[in-house]
Amino acid sequence: MTTEEGSPKIATDAVWDALDECGVDQVYGIPGAVTVRLYNALYERQDKFNVVLVRHEQTASTMAEGYGRVTGKPAVVLGQGPFIATNGGEAIIEAYLSGTPMIIILDASINNFSQHGVYQSGTGDYGSYDLRQMMSGMTKYIAYATTPKETVQGVQLAYKHAISGRPGPTCVIIKDPSALGQLDLNTAPKVYPTDRYLNVSKSLAPTEDIEKASALLSKAKKPAIISGNGVHQSKTYAQLQSISEKLVAGVATSYRGKGTFSEAHPLGLGVMGLFPEPTANAVVAEADLLLVVGCRLGPSDTANENPLLIDPTRQKIIQIDIEPRNVGWTFPVDVGLVGDASLILGQLEKAIPEVSQKTRNQRKDYIEKQKIEHSYFSDVESMSDDFPIRPERLLEEINSIVEPNAIVALDAGNNRVWTTHYYQVKDPGILLVPGGTAGMGWGPGAILGAKIGAPERQCVSISGDGGFGLAIHSYITAVDENLPIVFIVMNDSALGMVTRGQGEKRIASEFRPTEYWKIAEAYGGQGFNITEAEQIKPALQKALSENRPSVLDIKIDPNIDYLKLRAVDLVSYQYRAI
Repeated sequence: MTTEEGSPKIATDAVWDALDECGVDQVYGIPGAVTVRLYNALYERQDKFNVVLVRHEQTASTMAEGYGRVTGKPAVVLGQGPFIATNGGEAIIEAYLSGTPMIIILDASINNFSQHGVYQSGTGDYGSYDLRQMMSGMTKYIAYATTPKETVQGVQLAYKHAISGRPGPTCVIIKDPSALGQLDLNTAPKVYPTDRYLNVSKSLAPTEDIEKASALLSKAKKPAIISGNGVHQSKTYAQLQSISEKLVAGVATSYRGKGTFSEAHPLGLGVMGLFPEPTANAVVAEADLLLVVGCRLGPSDTANENPLLIDPTRQKIIQIDIEPRNVGWTFPVDVGLVGDASLILGQLEKAIPEVSQKTRNQRKDYIEKQKIEHSYFSDVESMSDDFPIRPERLLEEINSIVEPNAIVALDAGNNRVWTTHYYQVKDPGILLVPGGTAGMGWGPGAILGAKIGAPERQCVSISGDGGFGLAIHSYITAVDENLPIVFIVMNDSALGMVTRGQGEKRIASEFRPTEYWKIAEAYGGQGFNITEAEQIKPALQKALSENRPSVLDIKIDPNIDYLKLRAVDLVSYQYRAI
């Protein structure tokens, strides 16, 4: 293996050639120390790679998260080890817990003196921190490269593991500068083309298990489907809709599964669990069979495992997941189907007999009645003209203005509770939510990666003033990259969830009032100061039409209690015999 000039190939070139073979074309980060050599090798490859210089490592990893969720492809997060591992760690952990593909490349030492008077060394030797141990706790695969060949092979395997099985972040640590030198092509193990590492077929469920599941579904009188984040990962939206329509079964989603099924569809039920659309909890609670697709049924999904919602002693459960350990993790199942969700749903759809027209009509009428009874996506406060502005009114305006396929990214805090409840997803795959760690400052960076992955679609970030203030550097990168994104800041000058818990005795939870719209303009974008509900619609319309980043600074009422959305009336959903 030689370059065009006939000189031996070096690892810095081979790394990018391998990633180019994989179709990876996004690099986010900040050059420094040993990684500068990898950045330098990109100079001649700018036609193949989109390289984004960020203002903070948090933006690099959150951008990779947003890009990975929208496209299903990993982006590269590249920079110095200690700063990527710490500043960028929040979104790396989020990717690990949420199953988002990402490749992290960083260095452990800027020189070969890791055992003598260390400087910026993460080798784990005396006097240094252990970068390998840090990264192994938040990635699904890690390569520690001590030679050029290990660097290249580590990158190849990092890509393979990032997209295989349940996706996730992977990491290559370059021990020191020598690991980016000349490749030894004459000794084992050999360096092979990357594409042949990826010839792995997706898995199907055994025929006998499909037959068992089909028999249970055929006997069910009130089947319901629970859709989780795994449907986002596998992009199984069309298959999910197809099988729900064949069964005429309502589809409730987990919080992280919101957006896997259209909530405007007649069979859409909205989010279930602790902060539900009440229709979803009602239908799930009364179901005699639950088809669970790509959802691990965590505490927030199951209202803390409330038996009035899900109870395997009175409900049959069929669970589909790509990870066998997730099947039957929370509740025992009657049939566990392990494999790729899109393929298994296809198997099930073929195996399930047609539902009679009488049954179809009964199931449709039942779901429609539940929606009416539980005021599906309806709240009188959505029309309120109060000031400070009610969050229900803000979400009503967003619902009416953004395009059906607009991508919306949420952040930690009150904003995600309000938006999850009131924002009605019309097209699948358009909502990005933090749910692994759900840390503040995730959303503003994630929407940048989403816009790069889907440049033709409207992109909107919704965050609180706490989260936006924490990630203001992401907005600056949007300006630097000229990404026309709308950042909506629900500004109540406080950490809303914290103040709610503290009551009258507040400490370390309130901010000095900050005019984020002025900051937006100072950085070269556009700012809107929203102090009346009537201003939301024209401002949002103008911001969406502009070809530059915009901030809508919404003065939100801090006294509206998000706990009004909590599922406290589960007793009313008790199972009724059919």
